[in-house]
Amino acid sequence: MIDIHKESIWTSSMETTEDRSIPPELLLSLRQHSIFQRANNESFLEKLACCMHLRTYSPRDVIIVEGEPAKAMFFLLRGSVDVCSADFERIYATLPKGSCFGEIGILYSMPRTATVIASTKCIVAALTAEEVRTLLPLYPEVEKMLRFEAEERLALLFKSKSLNTQEKISTKPLTERNVQDFTSTRHLLQKIPYLQNCPEEFLHLTSLKVEPRHYAPNDLILHKGEQGKELFFIISGTVEVTNIGTATPDPLTPIERLAAGDYFGDIAVLLNAPRAADVRAVTAVELYVLKKSDFIDVISRFPELQKRFKAMAESSLCNLKLKASLLNKVDADTDISSPPSESSLAIPVNTSIEASSVCSTTSDQDPTLLPPTAANALKKVETRRRRGSVAIWSDPGLVALANKAMKPTKDEPEESKMREAPIVPTLPVQTGFEGDSRLVSFNEEILGLIVNSMDIATIIQFSAVSKKCRDFILRNDKIMHSVDLSHFNKHVTDSAAPSIAALIGNRVRELNLSQCFYITDEGFKTLIENMTNLESIDLNSCWLLTDKSLTLLAATCPHLTKLDLSNCRKISDVGIFKLLDEKATRGYPELSELSLSYCKKLSDMTMSHLAEFCSKTLSSLNIQRCTRITDQGFVKWADTQFPQLKALNLTDCSFLTDQAISHLVSAAPNLHSLSLSFCCALSDSAIEGLISLPELQNLDASFCGAAVSDVSIRALLNSNSAESMSSLNLRGCVRITDMCINSILESSKLELLNISQCPGISVNAKQTIKKSGAVHHLVA
Repeated sequence: MIDIHKESIWTSSMETTEDRSIPPELLLSLRQHSIFQRANNESFLEKLACCMHLRTYSPRDVIIVEGEPAKAMFFLLRGSVDVCSADFERIYATLPKGSCFGEIGILYSMPRTATVIASTKCIVAALTAEEVRTLLPLYPEVEKMLRFEAEERLALLFKSKSLNTQEKISTKPLTERNVQDFTSTRHLLQKIPYLQNCPEEFLHLTSLKVEPRHYAPNDLILHKGEQGKELFFIISGTVEVTNIGTATPDPLTPIERLAAGDYFGDIAVLLNAPRAADVRAVTAVELYVLKKSDFIDVISRFPELQKRFKAMAESSLCNLKLKASLLNKVDADTDISSPPSESSLAIPVNTSIEASSVCSTTSDQDPTLLPPTAANALKKVETRRRRGSVAIWSDPGLVALANKAMKPTKDEPEESKMREAPIVPTLPVQTGFEGDSRLVSFNEEILGLIVNSMDIATIIQFSAVSKKCRDFILRNDKIMHSVDLSHFNKHVTDSAAPSIAALIGNRVRELNLSQCFYITDEGFKTLIENMTNLESIDLNSCWLLTDKSLTLLAATCPHLTKLDLSNCRKISDVGIFKLLDEKATRGYPELSELSLSYCKKLSDMTMSHLAEFCSKTLSSLNIQRCTRITDQGFVKWADTQFPQLKALNLTDCSFLTDQAISHLVSAAPNLHSLSLSFCCALSDSAIEGLISLPELQNLDASFCGAAVSDVSIRALLNSNSAESMSSLNLRGCVRITDMCINSILESSKLELLNISQCPGISVNAKQTIKKSGAVHHLVA
């Protein structure tokens, strides 16, 4: 983070005002904030701009930390920020340019309610708590609006934190929806015609009461006849109203479709009547839901609005009944219960097709065959409509086949033949075409290289070209050694698994199923049960897989060397044991790379299994955010050696202490890369203990709290480890000061040094490092 304080960021092509030295673009940005647009007070904006301090943040920089005292509020001038949980795992909202944040803690004198981090590079204008408390009382209207905004955002935040998967409340992070709208409830409600021109206080009270809710396609939202307890406002998606008239032949016939900005449920709420119709989601739908008791409580304070809304509800009911009656009348005029007469089915068809009358091109008409006139443009449209007609081929032989297929038999009347047989003739299916002969002459080795460069979807298309293409795909052992299904993750399901398995066979050496959320143990079994040659598999975020899949994997794939189980939430210690113990006491003989990050069910027992079964072969291990792993897990490494272990990621293993690092250094003396980021329980002794790793090249100690200081870094860089060290990340280490700069300059040249967000390091010290050339790439 860099504090610009009214400096160069605004000065390019912009001149400051003569009397107050306020950058014009700053004033322009403030005017674009919705709060200040409603206030429309230029004097307030000028005084506000004079008090502000401009700051810039890089992506992922922490701006506000949940639980800390509130010392400032911020106005977002450029970029966007994420409002998230303290552990950064859940995003409640994404605030776009023109938003303000941090006002809740100041206005209500409470600690920060959430963490805010920069999602892109952004510029904010900060206003200290003292300045806010001094300035706002001078402008009561602005203070009122700010308090309204803060109260609404606080209510929405608490609702977002308490989202419940058992209810129909949306569990998707707001970033997966229209986050720019969800950051301001009032802004959304003002867009709904039903609530336009309503008083500011009414919108504020309503904003405090509504809650976000999500429905999947085809979900039934309202059922006809039930008591109405809620009013619904559509934020995004489409719903349809059905089953309103008792005489409707098909109760699923839609009476009306509603989209974003519409509302429903008001009839039952305001008129105290049962639900007048069913309402079903057509697409995924995001709604704001207002309980009847809350709505009545709010609207009772505004008698004029109460009369207006009740009249609108009565009008809506009349309109629905009118539409239902019109639909019933149309259905009554068309008696669908009686079969159609023969005369109604009699379609005049010319059973003699002349070759000259047949179109000579396909339905995708070549535009060079027709002059560019309006009439010919219409002909092209007409040709596209005849995609399924016989007017496709100009080959006289095909025309003869068509005429023969359309002639009635001797035993059947011609009129009956026309009714039962399709108008389009059934032509014999070709088993080969001209392309096959060219494929035979194609070099198979070159063709194999071409196929290996295709993704799985293109390979499927290629196999459908002809029988020989399909045979080449199914029988060639030199193709499809590496298959990536991650780009088609939503389509990789249990039902699709047999087709995929039949296509790729047992040739696969590397399989990527990353983000394939919908595949279960059953589908996984179908997919890999014949992949005996599999060497690498990526199962990142395959949430539905359980320990059963690991048992199957161990039994099926004896040559597995690389396995990624990141974010497989159902994997437990038992599954790891079954995976590694499949080879009895010999362990998994070839497993070298293993990722278990975010597998939060894993505990110290997993560390014991790793030490027992694969200590000799493991070269890379990732247990990021496996928060149940403690020092006891590494105690079990004390009597074991991991001679091949080169890379270890312990990021966010927040319960590890110096004892764990001591056992680690003893068990894995050949480590090249180690990440201790956010391991805040460590101390200086842990960093000093890394001196025993002579081959350590990359160390990430970012945000390690008390673990990193000038003393520990000086000890590390003055040891033998400094000779091999090429990358050092000290980002966010608050105990690092200018005193360690000399140690960095005296050490061997680093390829990368990150000292950003280290408040103890001055600008002069950073400039000294740059000028010295001791670091090839400096992040400051």
